[in-house]
Amino acid sequence: MFPNKLREFFLSQSYPSSAILSKKILTKGANTCNFILKDGGVFCTMKKPLTILIIDDDLAFINLLSFDLSSSGNYTVITASSGEQGIEMLKSEPIDVVLLDYHLGTMTGLQVLEWLNEQKMETPVIMLTAAGTEEVAVNAMKLGAYDYARKERLELDHLPILINGVYERYMFRKERQQRELEKLEEEKQKAAVQMFQTTVRTIAHHVNNALAVIMLRSSSFERNARRNFDPNTANNIISLVNELKNQASIIEAVVRSLVELSNVVYTKYTSDQTIIDIRKELETNLEKMKERQTVPV
Repeated sequence: MFPNKLREFFLSQSYPSSAILSKKILTKGANTCNFILKDGGVFCTMKKPLTILIIDDDLAFINLLSFDLSSSGNYTVITASSGEQGIEMLKSEPIDVVLLDYHLGTMTGLQVLEWLNEQKMETPVIMLTAAGTEEVAVNAMKLGAYDYARKERLELDHLPILINGVYERYMFRKERQQRELEKLEEEKQKAAVQMFQTTVRTIAHHVNNALAVIMLRSSSFERNARRNFDPNTANNIISLVNELKNQASIIEAVVRSLVELSNVVYTKYTSDQTIIDIRKELETNLEKMKERQTVPV
């Protein structure tokens, strides 16, 4: 909880009592403090400083940026004086935002961006350009840079706003991609469940037709055996026919269990949106079937 003056400031605003305001960013110690208004109180939540990689061959420039950003307590800054060194940093360090100069000696900033694309790394990049290099900025944006800034117009007071804005856009994009992936996976699962149900019903239709023919033929064989053979031979034939009918009954029960399972899977998935363990469900269903059904001998 924070002092009364801060609390009074937040409460003086026209916010609902349940509002959560998490974008009031101030500094407290070495961490970022988000002031949050919740349930009539003002609270502070800490979050880890962003890790910023500055890639620039101008040592005086990167020292100035590094000192200013680090002193705020909101950022951990690492630096690289060449494109090659920057790439090594990107390989070995978890980076939140990159400040990337265009002129880097043997390697350009655009080449670093191309490398990032080749590696499928989505680290957000702010391109630093000079006067008369608007085309560089355009090409950088085409290669995936989130934003750009003119070095000669760069204001230290505004740089954190630029960095935080880029990082928030990056996080928003990641969240959106995650939601899209989850939606795609959900659609794939739903399609698989529907295909499973359709396949089971198709199989059941053909198997049941075949079983119906077997049962009818079996009854016909029994009648013919009783009419055309002596009692011992007829009984032997009837015994074989009954065994065949018993096996057909088992097949019928399994097919019925599969149909019931397909209905269970579809109902559970469409209502709960959960992934079903089909093998486990089948085994459970078959056990229930065995418990309630006694196969005639």
